[in-house]
Amino acid sequence: MSVIDLPQLLVNILITGSLYALLAAGLTMVYRILRFPNFAHAELITTGAYTALFFTGRGLGFLPSAALAFLVAGLAGVLMDVGVFRPLRRKGAAVISMMVASIGVGFVLRHIIQEAFGATISNYDIPVRGYDVLGARITSIQVAIVVGAVVFIVILHLTLTRTRLGKAMRATSDNPSLAMASGIPIDRVILGVWFFGGGVAGVAGVLRGADTRLVPTLGWEVLLFIFAVVLLGGIGSIYGTIIAAYVISLVENVGVVFLIQLGLSASYRPAIAFFVLILVLLFKPQGIMGIRLGGERE
Repeated sequence: MSVIDLPQLLVNILITGSLYALLAAGLTMVYRILRFPNFAHAELITTGAYTALFFTGRGLGFLPSAALAFLVAGLAGVLMDVGVFRPLRRKGAAVISMMVASIGVGFVLRHIIQEAFGATISNYDIPVRGYDVLGARITSIQVAIVVGAVVFIVILHLTLTRTRLGKAMRATSDNPSLAMASGIPIDRVILGVWFFGGGVAGVAGVLRGADTRLVPTLGWEVLLFIFAVVLLGGIGSIYGTIIAAYVISLVENVGVVFLIQLGLSASYRPAIAFFVLILVLLFKPQGIMGIRLGGERE
């Protein structure tokens, strides 16, 4: 058996967990307010990735391109709500109708991206540096993933606890009728959630694309893992989602080590994460920090 490279294992857990946290945050934010699983979240990820590809291909730096990806993906989320989901809400559409509509929106957006950029694999034309940290290898893009997750978690926490928008978001998610009666502009709050959640998804798409490669199915490829993170954390729980992101990362990366030690293929990696997800939900169906339909924590 080969010796386990513990420093590299810990770094891999940190990188994967940080990426999962960024990818899943917007999805759980939308669910917390609107109570439906948004499958079009995958295309917000892809939109951000290809927005950055467009601008870096025209000579703009990577960081400004990532900032524009945040804006474009955030606006795409707002347009989704204004054009599709808000009219459905006002007509009293059921959750299943909203979910099916999100799948349709996702397919349309994905094919628009594919038509505009092609179906072939693309990459950012940016320099990527490697660093040795306590015996582990990490690239500059992976450092950006970890730093980006930390910055996002801090900003999100401060927004939820210290700002009027955060308080309005919490009030709206707990009791929309009472929030409206209290004078909270619910439609504006919802648009703010779509913009912020879509923007973070877009930046996550940029970082994932830079760390791997770009294809029009970039977001769709990770959507199942994103839902796993959200379910494990407790669907609708933002802090639970962040915790679950690192839990699933831990399980996946440790599982890969054991698979290699046993001489098995690392392609079984997704099965390990979903096995643990099922096991946890059997004993705690609400997830780590689950929220009941009425907004109460378990």
